[in-house]
Parts: sequence; C-alpha cells; structure tokens
Amino acid sequence: SFMRDNFPGVTAAKPEGTYMMLLHCEDYCREHGRTIDDVIRAGWDVGVAWQAGAPFHDPWGIRMNFAVPFDKVCIAMDRLKQYVFV
Repeated sequence: SFMRDNFPGVTAAKPEGTYMMLLHCEDYCREHGRTIDDVIRAGWDVGVAWQAGAPFHDPWGIRMNFAVPFDKVCIAMDRLKQYVFV
C-alpha cells in the first residue's frame, strides 16, 4: 500500500511466497518523460539497489529484493519517495 499511495503510475503485484517484487513503471515513465533506465539509475544514485525488469519479461519493470531487515526496506522506500518517484 505504501507504493500505491506514494508512487503514482507505479503498480506492483503482491508477492506470493517470495521476497521479490516487480514494480511496473510504464505509466510513471510516460507521465514524467523518463525512461526506465532513468528511474533505475535514480534509485542506484540514492543507494537503492534494484534490477531492470526486462530479463523478467517486463521492459517497464524494476525488480526489488525485500530479503533485508525491515528498517532497510523503510529507508529504501523513503529514498524512493523523496528522490526517485517525485
């Protein structure tokens, strides 16, 4: 729900039995005139390690790994909200 409420134009399927999530960013990119590479780079620039979704069959996707302590997830979400999905 945090992503839905704070990252307009980004959708994510709720993971089932895994710690990986694929964020679909096509609407966000089109609305903001950005490429998926721009978004991926912006995340890396603020310390959020994630992967392009193309190898996972989503050219507009970003793959996130949530197998980290919860406080690290909170830090990453705050950085994405403040610096990436603005």
